[in-house]
Parts: sequence; C-alpha cells; structure tokens
Amino acid sequence: MVGMMRKTKILVTLGPSLENKLDKAINLIDGVRFNMSHATTDYCEKFLNILEKNNIAKVMDLKGIKIRIKEVKLKNKILKMGEKVVIGEDIKLNYNIDTIEEGHFILINDGKIKLRVVEKTDKIIAVVEVGGEIKEGMGVNLPDTRIELPIIDETDLKNIKFAVEKDFEYIALSFVRNKEDVKELKDIISEYKGDCEVISKIETKEGLKNIKEIARESDGVMVARGDLGVEVPIENIPIEQKNILRIANRYGILSITATQILDSMINNPFPTRAEVTDIANAIYDGTDCLMLSNETTIGKYPIEAIKVLNKVAKVADEHYEEFGDRVCLEVESIDEGLVYAVYELYKKLNTKLVITPTYSGRTAKLISKLRINSKIIAPTPNIRTLKRLRLVWGVESCLMEEFDDMEKIINTCREMAKKEIGKGIYLITLGHPIGQKKTNTIKVESI
Repeated sequence: MVGMMRKTKILVTLGPSLENKLDKAINLIDGVRFNMSHATTDYCEKFLNILEKNNIAKVMDLKGIKIRIKEVKLKNKILKMGEKVVIGEDIKLNYNIDTIEEGHFILINDGKIKLRVVEKTDKIIAVVEVGGEIKEGMGVNLPDTRIELPIIDETDLKNIKFAVEKDFEYIALSFVRNKEDVKELKDIISEYKGDCEVISKIETKEGLKNIKEIARESDGVMVARGDLGVEVPIENIPIEQKNILRIANRYGILSITATQILDSMINNPFPTRAEVTDIANAIYDGTDCLMLSNETTIGKYPIEAIKVLNKVAKVADEHYEEFGDRVCLEVESIDEGLVYAVYELYKKLNTKLVITPTYSGRTAKLISKLRINSKIIAPTPNIRTLKRLRLVWGVESCLMEEFDDMEKIINTCREMAKKEIGKGIYLITLGHPIGQKKTNTIKVESI
C-alpha cells in the first residue's frame, strides 16, 4: 500500500542535482517532473524503471511557446534606463512582432529588464524603463500582446508520443491561453491512443482571464508562479494563486503550486521563514501538490529541500481544519452530490476512514477536495489510476484485484479497515451495480 502521514503531495523536477540521489528521495516524493525545455526523451528513459518500480507519478512538462531573443545587434549589450531601441532591428525576436502595439511592455529575462513601446510606425521603438545586460536566447514576455503561436510544435509532438508510449500519467501544457489549447493536446493524445491526463499551466494574463473554461477542460492546473509573476504585477500573485486553486478545487481537478517554493535552498541548507510560511499558506489555499524545480535540478541541497518540504507539509496538514480553505464543489452529478453526504457522515459520526474503490479515481479526487481529516484509501485494479492518485491530496492509493462480485469488493474493504483503524466507524463508497461509472452508494460500517 502507498501510505504516508503527509497529505499534501510532493512533485520534484529531475535534473543534475537529484539524478544520482534519486534512490534517497524515492520514499519522500509522490511524483517526478521532466522539464522538456531542458530534458530529452533519452534522458527520461534512464529513470523510468525506478519510477515504475516505486509507483511514482510521471509528469512530462512540454516546453511550450516561449519567445526568446534571436539576435542582439547593439554594440553595447547593457541597456540603460531611458535608452531607445528598435525592436526587430537592434533586438530581434523569434516571433512576428506585428501584434506588438504602442504602450505594450516587453519584459526580458524573467522581467528583470523592462521595455515599453513608445512608437509604432514602420518601426517599433521601445524605451528602456529598467536596464540590464541582454543576450541571445534570453526569454521574453509580452504581457499585453496576444501571442499568435501554435501551442504545440514538432518537438512537442515527438515528446507527447514518447509520453504516451511510456505511460506517463500526466502531460503539463505550458502557456495555456484557453480551452482550445487544452483540447488540442487532448486530441493529439487520443490520436496516439494514449490516456495521459492534462495539466494546464496558468502563467499568462490570457490564461488567468480564461481560468474557468481552462479548468473545466483540464484534468489539473498548475500555478506556475515564475512566468505568471512576470506577466502580472508581483503583488497580485497571492490573489491569483488563491483564485486558481479555488477554481480547481471547485471543479474537482488536481492542483499544483510551483516555482520558488524553497528557492533559497538552491544555495543554502536551510529555508527562510518566509518560504516555510509560503508553503503552509499554499496548503491552506487548497493546493493538492507542491512542486520543486531549481531546488532539485541545479540546487546544492536537493535531498535537504525535499525533507524540509515533507516536514513543513506534515505540520500544515495537521492544522488544515483550523486554517484551511473549505472547498465548495460544483455539484452537477450524482457522484459529486454524494461526496457531500460523505462529508456530513464524517462530521456527524467522526469516521476514521473512507475507502473508495475506484477504476478512474474520480470519486477519490472529489472526496479529497472536501479536506476531511479521515484517512482516504482508494483501492484500484488500474495501475495508472494508482499512480495518478499519488498527486491528489490525502489519498492513499493501492492495487486491488478486479472483482465482478460486489460482496467480494466489500469484504476486501472490510479487511483493509481492520488493518488501518482496528476499531471505529468507517465509510465505503461504491458504484452499484459493478461497472457503473459513477459512485451512487455509501456504506456505513463499524469495527
């Protein structure tokens, strides 16, 4: 059985710092992310055996549509405040600049350099508001400009095919703008005859504007605070994070909070007090999962960072009922309504355990959203579901033999309850008759 006291899940990005220490981390994490902006399919291949052996969720993060500086023709590559430059001549981008208008901002190197377009005639002239050194290959954000680029390119297609062939549980899509972007990826996965679930990364103004339709179309969302913090005023990030997580939870989908979770631990063995507080607050905002990036790819202390995240998450989880956001699900079906009955029974009967046999994992995800303090166990005959649920808050997934008899399923759940709680009241959720795709039954039992 996959079991741990910590309810908030941990996703780590694999890179040079962690790759030779993965065996030390494997029992402390729930999922591994491959960042395809840097990784290759050959690199991914090297680690699949250890991940499969330990039922770790695999996330492929596509590189997405990233605008970069293609060429710098300035003699002095250090831009100074007040200086004017011609976009497309002095600074060339790998993007058609026709959609950039007067008044638009051009942000370079994660927003460290800031230009504002002051004139658009036959040329686009921008003034430097915040200066700094620029180089070819630096990332560029155009927060005011609608980006007219395909969401998926040829490299992404090859990576998606690999993810399908290797049974990745999730594919994360960068710079999602609207539900059509999500549908495009889902269609490609279907064409390759895959069933990878889609995580939409929310990191642009357009993504924020369309967050509800994106969440409805997605299997999960990621609060990608890096690019998002460039696209919107930094003081708005806490509000946007809360809103994204609340919407994800309302629609019953996976939520991940990412970027600078333990940024100081890239170079230091201890976190800052602010980082520890940020972790707890993300948990109380309702995130299912916290993701480490540079901390485990280029950081000096990857294992220490993972251990810190474990400790802080465990303590925060213990106090969720005092400080956490109470989720309000959108009830549109019987199984969504039924989970509220689970919650009422949990409160009135002080249940210690909920067992939710599942094939798809949907009911387990919905019960998780109510943030009950009982243990949630999700037995499943589907190994893909087991691994997907590794990233869902509070759910402990385990393999169960596929039965065609309801009484056998119930008896198996009873045996689990004896091992887990010994004594007390517990709940079993079921879809009756067997093969029913929606949960429609709750059994209340005691030992």
